[in-house]
Amino acid sequence: MKFIPNMICPPGLGGLCAIGTAATAIGVVVVAILNVFTPLEYFLARRAEVMGGGWEAAVPIAIRRGLILVGVILVNTTLISWLMSRSLRPLSTCLQMLSQGSQPDPETLAQGRRRLLNIPFGFVPFNMVGWLAASLIIYGVSYLVHNLDQRSALVLAIRSLMVGVISSSVAFFWLEEHARRKLVPLLFPEGHLDQVAGAHRISIRRRIYALYWLGNLLPMVILLVTLFILQYEVEFQVISAADYGRGIILFTLVLAGVTFVSVAILNHLVARSISHPLEQMVRGVREVQRGNYQIRFPVVSNDEIGALGDAGNMLIQGLAERELLHNLFGKYVTPEIRDEILQGRIAFLGDRREATVMFADLRNFTVYVEAHPPEVVIADMRAYFTAMHRAIRAHGGVVLQFAGDQIEAAFGVPVARPDHADAAVRAALAMRAALAELNRQRVAEGREAIAHGVGIHSGKVLAGNSGSEDQSAYALIGDTVNLASRIQDLTKKIGCDILVSQQTADRLQEIYPFGEPSSHQVKGASRPVLVMPVM
Repeated sequence: MKFIPNMICPPGLGGLCAIGTAATAIGVVVVAILNVFTPLEYFLARRAEVMGGGWEAAVPIAIRRGLILVGVILVNTTLISWLMSRSLRPLSTCLQMLSQGSQPDPETLAQGRRRLLNIPFGFVPFNMVGWLAASLIIYGVSYLVHNLDQRSALVLAIRSLMVGVISSSVAFFWLEEHARRKLVPLLFPEGHLDQVAGAHRISIRRRIYALYWLGNLLPMVILLVTLFILQYEVEFQVISAADYGRGIILFTLVLAGVTFVSVAILNHLVARSISHPLEQMVRGVREVQRGNYQIRFPVVSNDEIGALGDAGNMLIQGLAERELLHNLFGKYVTPEIRDEILQGRIAFLGDRREATVMFADLRNFTVYVEAHPPEVVIADMRAYFTAMHRAIRAHGGVVLQFAGDQIEAAFGVPVARPDHADAAVRAALAMRAALAELNRQRVAEGREAIAHGVGIHSGKVLAGNSGSEDQSAYALIGDTVNLASRIQDLTKKIGCDILVSQQTADRLQEIYPFGEPSSHQVKGASRPVLVMPVM
């Protein structure tokens, strides 16, 4: 319903002007309907004047009064739209610049945002001034020409103002709903409406109070005011009690119908202003539960729901950052260590645990590096480490570090498991198979095969945070770690690829094919170490 020419309403604000015009027009029509069905002598005389001359006289009179009614609506809404256009010029400027693909300067944007949030609050006083002026003019003129007595004119003017309050309230929530759907997302793509200085706001509690007052008390007051003036006028009217009673019943029914429609509209607008953003948040929370951290709650108000939406978006952003850190952290440490660290279950000074430690080392790596470009070396190392890491992870092991051409892994820490020795041996056999597959690919490409040695030892370790106070790393410390490294060195001397200690063999729960055991003195050990190769 666009009654206002485009020249009056600034570009981009036509919907706002149309809503203001429609709400005011509906209010004026409601006042006219209530007046027609009010059993007051003045209105009864006007009705008799229209109907007494028959249809030939009634139609021109009805058209004339209809035109007068339209004129009142146009004058009132045109004045209101002109006042709104003056106050909303910064908002119109922002919308024009955004539509052209340019960004408004900070001052203009701040003014436009403030005016946008204040539109409903600014419209109500403008509209009520129009209602007051129209009521005083219309009923004042009726009093001056002796069509109405002073008391009736005053009471009818008050009744019109009450209808104006309801009309303005409908326009308030209607304008707010339109701004939230069409304009707020343009000027507030990131939300934070509550940070706009000078912007008015209405809390949810006040919305509910307003709905109660407008939907219940004002219609009741309108009825009581009308009954009061009718009671005052009844002694001066020549009308039967039956006709008078029917008139009051008819007026009450008309008022009830008008109230039902207006309250239904208010209920819809107020309920939507509360429920719609909450429903969007519920859908957003369900998306977050599914792991979608890209979702954002649309924030379209500066009330409690808007503040909740901003807080929710900050929470989702924090979860997204935490998930990113979680995933990136998992690329530098194994998921088990990552989870233990993030959940605070790793003791600061370490924790004595029973575990099996594995070291794997490439053979003749120094010669290989000297004979190949760094890019080739890095690519080959990545392929080797990837294959070994997958074999270790497949059997419950955690890779503690990649150091040069060496892999340090552990079984039974940080998550304890009773079969850590068996898991280590199974992982070593899987590494042997993975390396054989990798070598088949290398030979097929005309490249040399590579070899490695794996040493395994079980015992007590101190597991925990190592490093400096500013940067820590998860590490295992103790003779078990040192002996596992020395046993890996023995694979070169013995000429095998997998070598386990007697301590590991004693903890095995399954049977594996072992070669002849042998005893060796290794550096750092006070007595010889008994080891056996895995065939």
